[in-house]
Amino acid sequence: MKSIAKVFRALSIIFIIILIFWIVMIDYKDLSFKNNISPYFGIFSMVLMLIAMEFIKRGIKKK
Repeated sequence: MKSIAKVFRALSIIFIIILIFWIVMIDYKDLSFKNNISPYFGIFSMVLMLIAMEFIKRGIKKK
């Protein structure tokens, strides 16, 4: 069980790095959805993946 928790912790770290990448990719001069559609969707998907990883880790800890 502990090795699985370590895998999910590593995946969470990877998702945080990807999230930082997407935040850097935003064009801060023009924050419109038209110009930043890819970074916005990237940020949204990485946040959802991080939330999912946290729920999975909590489920593993309870078992």
